[in-house]
Amino acid sequence: METQTTYFTAILADDEISILRELENAVDWAELGIQLVRLATNGQDALSAILEFRPDFAIIDIKMPDLDGIEVIQKTRKLGILTDFIILSGYDSFSYAKDAIRYGAKAYLLKPLDSSELYDAIYRTCLDRSQQNKGNHSRLYQEKLNLNFLNRLLDSKILEQNMIGQLLQNTGIAISDSSCYVCVLLYEQKDQQLPCQQLISCLDEEFSQEKHIFWKHGENQIVGIFNTSDSLPFQNAIKCQTAIRKKNLPMPLIGIGDMVSGLMECSYSYNRALASITYRLYDDTSGIFTYEILCSVQPTLKLTDIDCLPLVQFIVKKDLEGIRTFCNDFIDRLLYVPMPPPNYVFSMCYSLFHMIEQELSSFSHQEILSEVNAQDLYRLTKLSQIREWMSSSFCHLSEFIDAVYGYGGNKYAKAPQNCAESEDAIIRKAKEFIHQNVTNHIKIEDIAQQVHLSPSYFAIYFKNKTNVNLRDYLLTEKMEYARRALMNPNTSINEVSYRVGYGDYRSFSRAFKNVHGITPSDFQAKYTDRTQKE
Repeated sequence: METQTTYFTAILADDEISILRELENAVDWAELGIQLVRLATNGQDALSAILEFRPDFAIIDIKMPDLDGIEVIQKTRKLGILTDFIILSGYDSFSYAKDAIRYGAKAYLLKPLDSSELYDAIYRTCLDRSQQNKGNHSRLYQEKLNLNFLNRLLDSKILEQNMIGQLLQNTGIAISDSSCYVCVLLYEQKDQQLPCQQLISCLDEEFSQEKHIFWKHGENQIVGIFNTSDSLPFQNAIKCQTAIRKKNLPMPLIGIGDMVSGLMECSYSYNRALASITYRLYDDTSGIFTYEILCSVQPTLKLTDIDCLPLVQFIVKKDLEGIRTFCNDFIDRLLYVPMPPPNYVFSMCYSLFHMIEQELSSFSHQEILSEVNAQDLYRLTKLSQIREWMSSSFCHLSEFIDAVYGYGGNKYAKAPQNCAESEDAIIRKAKEFIHQNVTNHIKIEDIAQQVHLSPSYFAIYFKNKTNVNLRDYLLTEKMEYARRALMNPNTSINEVSYRVGYGDYRSFSRAFKNVHGITPSDFQAKYTDRTQKE
């Protein structure tokens, strides 16, 4: 695990414990290189902590027991301690703010706290202190602050325009707060170590004559901001590809966002660049996607227009060809334009899958819900993959339902393979487990675990080997146990019903009669009468 370097220390002080905890959790202190050395609950405790730790800055409430915030600042200054202060107050009073500023407070923030305002105040304080320091330590921290700032810029978390000017004034970043656009280099090989520094150096060298900046954003992105120039955005994207290819470095997908008027609007350009990359669903041969590709035409097909009943029937009947035809027709209906928004395609496919899950779970006791993970849909990157995934997923569910419940009918079952059923170690072990645990309310997962197979694979394997669906086999085993138990005239039918998993006599009686052709009470009476005659 990467360790965070500490550049500054800080204390927090507020007599309200809830506010103190809110302060503690409002900011990722380690990410900013700050170590919290003390949480104080009154003014005297805050002053003692300042005397002990000499922190770089303190965030304190203006109204606290013993000493208020202004008195803490006064005493600190008299002692020659250069701690910077950020004042918190529940009072929007000019006199409080005036006193705080007179004694050198860096900011005056009103409660309830706004985490973005708090961050901006902390950032400015850290920026000032890093500028006062010299040497490599200060340079590294400045780079850390710059990276943190740029990431917040993309996340639209910078509230004040003048913070951008302050950043550009105090750093060597070669961009200006003027017309610009965002370029995103996206890498999908998340399991591969990305040579970020090499890539950034390579790109910086290629664009040394243009106002730009590249940096790593998240785990798999390198983001660039370009000020407008004579080079068109698409031309710069091609230059990125050429430079990366020359260095034999991994090739990314590249998204280009809209031109915006200044850095405060970079978040919009960034999100449009990301959205454009999703259009690789239709064609990823060039690897470059610009905001012009984004579809603005509203969809014509809504989820309420979809009748999923035919698909449910195809699944239950194990009509695999019907399933594939339905899925292909469904995808075709989504293409109301040649390239609709990919998120629309994904959401409609996900919603259809959820509807089918709901329909099937009503009679399959939720057992199918773990058979196919609908989240896998979002890992697909091509429309052809979505077509295949939809068809194969519903076909798999159909085979699983047939293997467990037999709704597809015996005509769809495969004939047993050459080796005799009794010689199949997996089937033999499964049957032994079922027989030994018939009163333990076992599930398919329990049986599959015994033979080290997934539930769906085991259910289909069992059906193919025995030509019997698993539910019918479990039912037969339960009713055979019940038959043997009821041969004892003193055995309670209700007790036997409960043992094999039936909560009421009527359901148990119906199941028993379906298997043995006679009700449990008639069987017990008939067997008892025959035994007495013998």
